[in-house]
Amino acid sequence: MPLQSIPVVIPWQLEGDDAAVTHATGVQTVATTPQAALAVGQVLVKALVQMRYPGRGARILTDRTRAGEPGGEVQGPYLYALTMGNHIAHIALSPRLDQDNGQRFEDAMAGFDPQTTLGVIMDCVHLTYINSKGLAVLAGSTRRLNLHLFRVPAPILKVLEMTGLDRLIPHHFDLQTALAAMVKASLEARAAGKR
Repeated sequence: MPLQSIPVVIPWQLEGDDAAVTHATGVQTVATTPQAALAVGQVLVKALVQMRYPGRGARILTDRTRAGEPGGEVQGPYLYALTMGNHIAHIALSPRLDQDNGQRFEDAMAGFDPQTTLGVIMDCVHLTYINSKGLAVLAGSTRRLNLHLFRVPAPILKVLEMTGLDRLIPHHFDLQTALAAMVKASLEARAAGKR
């Protein structure tokens, strides 16, 4: 099944909140089905809440979550930006981050404010090519935006290793591992007064 853009709304409450205030976060997910989109949305929201409210967690109100209609097909890598806002957006990229597409990637990453962006997570499973422009954008965004990659294909990982960027750019096996590392890095930066 192809990956599609599927909007979801994830209502949640802070764990231990006696007032039981309900929040809702919109997530523009990338998934194969609405059910998978809801699952992705939930893990993203849990990570977002951990970064926004250190030491607290989110209780997802699963009976109130909703998925919208599937939209366009996503054929290349994509990223999620977790910010201080009430929406987690994704940006779909070209499978080839060459000179032209690398410039679009750079422009998109430059649009994120490091003061309000808690982390960016990028699924690279459909990334087929990256040149020096794309590598420079990844390297420049790593610390500035708390960028983490996951599902990096072997040929792309080889490029990262050859350039030494595999030691600079955090890359992980799956979404859950990448989110855990991103949350940890965000909390450490916050404790050090950097975010």
